[in-house]
Amino acid sequence: MAVRLDRLWLGVAAGTWVLTMVAGCGSSALTNTAPANTAPPTANATPTAGHAVANAVTKLNLISQDGCQISPPDQVYPVCDRYLAELRSAVNTVRNGSAQLPNGPAVQTTSAGILAAADAFDRDGCGSGPYASGPENAAICTTDLGHVRAGLSTLIEQTRGVAGS
Repeated sequence: MAVRLDRLWLGVAAGTWVLTMVAGCGSSALTNTAPANTAPPTANATPTAGHAVANAVTKLNLISQDGCQISPPDQVYPVCDRYLAELRSAVNTVRNGSAQLPNGPAVQTTSAGILAAADAFDRDGCGSGPYASGPENAAICTTDLGHVRAGLSTLIEQTRGVAGS
């Protein structure tokens, strides 16, 4: 019986040690300490609005190379949902930061036009979603995509020279 109690206590001690080690791994005191030779974080650790606009302009330039921008619109409009989602994101960022740009009012107007054209594309059932209108709406969808594409080309011209473009 004495041997079994020794084994039991040994098991309990080992289990306690394991639990202590696992609990210590999650301790914020152990995981949130900075090395002594690093500088403390600064308030400017997040990107500035200017960086966000510059990054969005870079994204617009990349989007301008997408097949939905450069291929015949009547052939690609049914598969342009992702293109439009990426475009909306970048255009909204540029529009929101347009006050920092030399031709901010023009950028604001063009951005609003692109977003309206993208909304018309969706409203007319031009994407591949569950409400896609099908080939009977091809002419309208091609026109909607054409408005989006023209707006993007204009916006790229208006933001040329912004850091990142």
